Amino acid sequence: MSVTVTSVTALSISAIATNGRVVSGGAYFMISRTLGPEIGGPIGVVFSFANALACALNTVGFAEVVRDLMLEFNVVMIDSVNDVRIVGVITVTILLLISLAGMEWESKVSTFKAQILFFLVLLISFADYFVGTVIPPDTEKQAVGIFGYRGDIFVENLTPNWRGSQGSFFQMFAIFFPAAIGILSGANISGDLKDPATAIPKGTLMAIFWTTLSYLGITVTVGACVVRDASGNKSDILTGNSTDGCVGLGCNLGWNFTDCIQSQSCQYGLANSVKVLGQVSGFYYLITAGVFAASLSSALGFLVSAPKVFQCLCKDKIYPYIIFFAKGYGKNNEPLRAYILCYLIAVAFILIAELNTIAALISNFFLCSYSLINFSCFHASITNSPGWRPSFHYYSKWTALFGAVISVVLMFLFTWWAALITLLYHLLPLWIFQAGTYNMALSYSVSLTGVEDHVKNFR
Repeated sequence: MSVTVTSVTALSISAIATNGRVVSGGAYFMISRTLGPEIGGPIGVVFSFANALACALNTVGFAEVVRDLMLEFNVVMIDSVNDVRIVGVITVTILLLISLAGMEWESKVSTFKAQILFFLVLLISFADYFVGTVIPPDTEKQAVGIFGYRGDIFVENLTPNWRGSQGSFFQMFAIFFPAAIGILSGANISGDLKDPATAIPKGTLMAIFWTTLSYLGITVTVGACVVRDASGNKSDILTGNSTDGCVGLGCNLGWNFTDCIQSQSCQYGLANSVKVLGQVSGFYYLITAGVFAASLSSALGFLVSAPKVFQCLCKDKIYPYIIFFAKGYGKNNEPLRAYILCYLIAVAFILIAELNTIAALISNFFLCSYSLINFSCFHASITNSPGWRPSFHYYSKWTALFGAVISVVLMFLFTWWAALITLLYHLLPLWIFQAGTYNMALSYSVSLTGVEDHVKNFR
């Protein structure tokens, strides 16, 4: 479902990117030049805010792993929650300094080198994980629910089993969806691209393809190797052939995890442990390094893109009170003020220190942005706007409409009240600003092109 939404949106973004000259400002620039700044303005505000939240999300993810790593070595600064806040604030501050370092030379040099480093670490951790899945598990790994590739484990893990705060499919989907929101990272730094019209479609679609393969690869393999519940206690190994009173799939594999299953106190297995990928892998701490690389690279990407989009919005002077953030510095016109604003927003949400809460909020903002991006393409196509001539051949106005509708539907399935507030915020400018009048005039003007010239209607 995530791939469907992001792929359709990527097609719309590709169409916009090939419709004319693209400069700095990414998605906001492209949308505002397609539907007009009055409609693009609210999108730009929400999209910039969503990127700042995404930076906070990935930073908190990194901080939680650092906190867990510290606990393994019995290191505690204050407590589990405040340690996440401290590590998160320190981390986002360092990322800000890396971003600002680019103001002294080519803006893409410092961030690009950092991203390449993160990417290499991520590839190594991927290899470490997949190697670990084929290594025969020892007693220690079996105690935490890891038994290698088995068909019965895979079949059991195919069916849902919601527990406690996990609630339902759509609650979990809202938490998972931010894993797919990086599709506009390339478009958001369009000003740094040599040939945006070629790079944005190719890079975005290939990124979706490879990340989809990686997500599915991890899901299928870990789901075929690890049972849902395990105690981690080596003494739970079965002696003899008797399985009387034994509960769970572990009974068929020589382990009795009945006590923790019945008391719902199991700390290991797919349903309980967030460290399961590291436990499956060949070397645990390489997975930790991979999580660091994934979260930090995403956080850095969002921290760079949000200020650039917001600066472009401020330059259009749609809202009078934010023009202050339009000023650029250095030979690359870097948005220093917008960087600081994004940093402060990220810090504010890092202080929440709850990954799932931030993830659900971000899903709503990004789905709204995707819906409006798709609708802007559909609207330009259906009204036959004179400036709408994309050269991207795989775009269709009907896929764009589908993307707009499915994004709105998912927003309401995730959190209906948040979706309602967000949509009202975006519809309000249609009634207040001149965008509605402009669109009506444009539609009527285009329709007149089919009227034959006559002495009575020459005007």
